[in-house]
Amino acid sequence: MLDVYREVLPNGFLLILSPEASPTDEIKLSRALHRATRSDKQAILIDFGLVDHISEEAIELLLAYAYMLHSQERRLILCHVPQPVQHNFIFLDAASQPLLVPSLLDAIHEIELDLGKNLIRNPDQSNQLQ
Repeated sequence: MLDVYREVLPNGFLLILSPEASPTDEIKLSRALHRATRSDKQAILIDFGLVDHISEEAIELLLAYAYMLHSQERRLILCHVPQPVQHNFIFLDAASQPLLVPSLLDAIHEIELDLGKNLIRNPDQSNQLQ
């Protein structure tokens, strides 16, 4: 029951999930996540604002990508996560847990905070961002 819209942001890759009756939901999500991880963006943002629920398979897929991105020092940020599925993402170890935020603006703010922290740790990267 998903369709995935993609948008490249300056410091992230946004995926917006929207309802659609289809037996290939996880395939669409998997393809979108795969393409997003191939970008050089520091974060992948997923907006659930248009969906009420997601399947267990989609949850497992998101957790796998959260873990993979964490190992690459990147982030998976989820916003507008439906209340019934939030518990699947909250009580996990830090390496497996995606960041849950209330809105897309909060997600963008988190990316900017991360970029600021990285610049403090590695001032040489400031030239790469311009």
